[in-house]
Amino acid sequence: MEANKSSVDNLTDAPALLNKTGGRIDRDPARVAFLTAPLGNLILKNTLPAIASMLFMAFYHIVDAIMVGRSIGPDALASVNILYPIMAFFIGLAAMIGVGGNARVAVLQGSGDNDNARRVLGLVVALGSGLGFTGSLITIFASPSILVILGTSGVIGEMAGHYLMAIYPFFAMMILIFILEQTVRNDGRPNLATAVMMGMALLNIVLDYLFLFPMQMGIAGAALATGLSQTMGALIFIGYFTAKKIRNRPGLQIGLPGGGLPVLRIIAFNGSSEFFTSIASGLTTFLFNRALLAYLGGAGVAAFAMAQYLIMFGSVVFIGISVGAQPILSYNHGAGRSERVKKTLVYVMISSWILGAMFFVVLRTQTAEMVTLFIPDHPETAALTTRASSIISGTLLIMPVGIISSTFFTALERAGSSLLISFSRGFFFTVVGLLIFPHLWGVEGIWFTPLFSEAASFLVTIALLARWAVKYSP
Repeated sequence: MEANKSSVDNLTDAPALLNKTGGRIDRDPARVAFLTAPLGNLILKNTLPAIASMLFMAFYHIVDAIMVGRSIGPDALASVNILYPIMAFFIGLAAMIGVGGNARVAVLQGSGDNDNARRVLGLVVALGSGLGFTGSLITIFASPSILVILGTSGVIGEMAGHYLMAIYPFFAMMILIFILEQTVRNDGRPNLATAVMMGMALLNIVLDYLFLFPMQMGIAGAALATGLSQTMGALIFIGYFTAKKIRNRPGLQIGLPGGGLPVLRIIAFNGSSEFFTSIASGLTTFLFNRALLAYLGGAGVAAFAMAQYLIMFGSVVFIGISVGAQPILSYNHGAGRSERVKKTLVYVMISSWILGAMFFVVLRTQTAEMVTLFIPDHPETAALTTRASSIISGTLLIMPVGIISSTFFTALERAGSSLLISFSRGFFFTVVGLLIFPHLWGVEGIWFTPLFSEAASFLVTIALLARWAVKYSP
């Protein structure tokens, strides 16, 4: 036995690294690749699909916004953005249930406890459905109060009300699509999950065109397109699990809800970070909207929304790179290969910054042309958007460091550092900026706030990276 142990321990640089499983030594091709493959090829292999997926979803959102802007105008874009804080609250609850619940289901599956996994999944689906129906009821009886709280009125308030009343019947299905997409991935069907999400996005684009242009349904048509397309996706996922149950196929199925309060606490704890991240996003959007309404009215909200759409192309690429790099970082950290961890961080940081610089140049030189895609017949709002984008585009030079570093610390199981970066980028410095800069520079201070938030959180991030390098480097 000592001879075998020694031979395994000496395989640290062999082409085939070995795992011990149940007293038996097994080869793990994924682990071998993550620990021994050339880093350049490995990073490309893992990040390019993630980037492509993120870009597709960004393209769908932007096409949706372009059609809304061209068919109705900037007030319609502003009305949807006004509602985001409310949507973010429900998205946060859905994320808490979906991420936390699916994590628990996956743990139970890994331990072989399929019966309890099915009960927990049943509980997650029931919670998601209940949350959706509750949100629909609240909207029916309290939509005027919701709009007052959000600080909207006039044409934008009217459009926001139409959008809200058109989309509320679909809340349950919108939450279920969020939950069940990850559940299908947990069941070993990532291609099915991706295909359904892409089909859902394409259907949304087609319905947007039909409802907004030939049928002239206005902002309610955009809401209806979103609700119907997400309902289609949710029904496919429900049908997938229903077919498995009818045919008694092995693997994950939706069972009768079970687990009670102990499981609910586990789900809430597992998904709490996603909930707070979404809530912070909703709160900062609310604060931006209130400030812009006070200084510029609805045109300011629309301009900020369009600037965010333009920045989205860069941010989703950085997120795709970080998602693709995470398993490389985690595997090598777990194996104690700190040099590969550092090299991976350097490679993805440099590549992200180069791409960020390219996006920055394109956005600074082509903003006016891009804005006309959204609102060709509204020169005043277009001018506001161009000015906002010219300032906010500076975040593309700093943003990669925050996004990559947050994922880096998550991959190394340093959740505190990751949360601090996310909190400083997504909430704290944004609130500080909005409290100070508009009073100093008016609306220019509002446009400057995202850049300030990224720059200030950049300093926090560098300090955390330096501390990690000193403490954990050999």
